[in-house]
Amino acid sequence: MLAFDSIPDHDRGEGRSGALRDLKVAGRRRTVLKAAVLGALTIGAAALTPPRRVRAETGPNALTGWDRNDCRDAYPSGYAEDPDTGGEFVNTYAACWAGGWRSSEFCEAGWHKFGTAVVGDVHVDHTPIATMCGTTTTKNAWRWTTPDGNVYRCSDGFSTYWGGGQTGQTYLTICRARV
Repeated sequence: MLAFDSIPDHDRGEGRSGALRDLKVAGRRRTVLKAAVLGALTIGAAALTPPRRVRAETGPNALTGWDRNDCRDAYPSGYAEDPDTGGEFVNTYAACWAGGWRSSEFCEAGWHKFGTAVVGDVHVDHTPIATMCGTTTTKNAWRWTTPDGNVYRCSDGFSTYWGGGQTGQTYLTICRARV
């Protein structure tokens, strides 16, 4: 046990303690004081630095998304996820919900596609929207964390199909992209 009277008394010439004898550099009180002040300043600066603020995501076409990874900002009561209907994550934990179709195939650069795509003899017009996601305020996308810890963005859009037996049917489609 460390006792106060076991600390060497420098004023009586008892020299350095056993812990300091092997040091090659002679410690001075001024050096110790500088180290203590530097440590205190570092801790103080870290404590005073404000935390980074979360900013709303903005995707292509200036559509915004919700920030949180549990969707509680868009849907305070949460939601029951629906499995993907196609694409890269069809056999993984569900993340998005709603929409007639949920798939990574509706994504471009992590957000819902915009523009016309040709799939075989079918033309598909993709339009991202910001009118469905949320209970009071709506945005284009939200984030969801699956039980395995992966975070996905679910981005809303409408997809209209022409040709190949389709005559302009429009569906709410959800892009699911890993964030």
